[in-house]
Amino acid sequence: MSRIFVALAILSLVTTAASADTPKVVSLSGTPEQIGTRWGEFNRDAITRDMKEIYLEPAAQAGLSREQLLERTAFSLRIMKEIAPHWVDEFRATARAAGVDEELYLAYVDGQVRKRFLHECTSYAVSREFAEQGAILFHKNRDNVDRPQAAAIIESTLPGIHKFIVISDASRITCSMMVNDQGLAGAADYPADRKKDSSNLTLPPSEPRYRGLMSDAILRHIAERAATSQEALAILEQMVAQGYFAGGEVNGNHWLFVDRHGTMIEVCNNSRHVVSQVHRQKAYFSRLNKSEAAKRLRSHQQPIDFHTFHNISRDPSICFASSISGMTVEIDPDHPDLLTCAWIALPARSVAFPIWMGQTRMPMELVNGESHQAAKKNSQPAPHWEELEQELHAQKEQLKQEIQSSIEAGNPRAACVDQIESWSLAQAKRLTDALKTPAASSTQTVSHAAP
Repeated sequence: MSRIFVALAILSLVTTAASADTPKVVSLSGTPEQIGTRWGEFNRDAITRDMKEIYLEPAAQAGLSREQLLERTAFSLRIMKEIAPHWVDEFRATARAAGVDEELYLAYVDGQVRKRFLHECTSYAVSREFAEQGAILFHKNRDNVDRPQAAAIIESTLPGIHKFIVISDASRITCSMMVNDQGLAGAADYPADRKKDSSNLTLPPSEPRYRGLMSDAILRHIAERAATSQEALAILEQMVAQGYFAGGEVNGNHWLFVDRHGTMIEVCNNSRHVVSQVHRQKAYFSRLNKSEAAKRLRSHQQPIDFHTFHNISRDPSICFASSISGMTVEIDPDHPDLLTCAWIALPARSVAFPIWMGQTRMPMELVNGESHQAAKKNSQPAPHWEELEQELHAQKEQLKQEIQSSIEAGNPRAACVDQIESWSLAQAKRLTDALKTPAASSTQTVSHAAP
């Protein structure tokens, strides 16, 4: 039996059919081949469409042959084989499962992001001393071309690879924003020299580099290998020193990392240099530092609670039609591998799904882009989702306390995982149904239920 049929047989065992109470779920845990095969099966349409529209057709218009495309990705492929060879196995399995050319898919994963400079993103965080109960909070709104967005928990069985939650295009597993089981959250966005309203970092000049790894690949490498903000910085410094970072015409990148210790580091790099600084002010924004959203967060008099922090992401001053996804992370300092929670909104203006790091399964609709498509059609105003999220967060905090008590009592970890996963999947079913409910009908239901 061929490897792909074996992988598909495994797939049938880890994909759970939907019941009346939970959505269809999927586990992206296992070997690189297993993870890649499942991704390719679930996202076949997005893979074939994106490869055609944003890579192969523009390449043909530019007169580039298949051989030229492969030549242009050869250096990146060599780097992947050196620092993360499991990516190559995973991407090849994805291509086979999706029915596309393996070599061109590898080239696509590397090459298609070179137009990222057309769009900008916003990340922000607050210092623990200004957060309610010392919470460690991180957020990113991704602004980019409107194409299906997916969220996933990636858990490799390979030794030394951290488990992580990620938001990515549905056509490929990479990192737009992430948090891992070590309690490290991170995001990459526009170079600091283009956003002087938010950054004081200054880079010496360097020539552009067009071959190598782009920020999304490096961020995934950081998610898989780093445990702290300082380790993330060290990896980035190494990538630049070895000549592995490629920024194209933009020739640079801007990063924000927050870890379980509350260390908040801003980093900026180009093809030759890396500069960084630790932030301790009340709130740091990677751009739009003078926006109404930034002013609202900084002027908040009480300790900043989760809702104040998260709801800022929908403020019109930083949330746009191009804000195709968003993720707010609550990093648990004591049990980051179990109780860290990522609130995932696809697009950023929509309702956020709570996903725990301890989970092993995800709702299918988040993995294959269906939630993103449903949410784009739902015109509910922000207060509707904020009211629903406030209820969900209160439940989540109560469950967290129960889990912490269970851990202290010495109960098996598996029982804790079952609890948080059952709750999360039940809420996913509820939110999926809410996204499919017409705005007028949903608003009426909420108003009748209000006291």
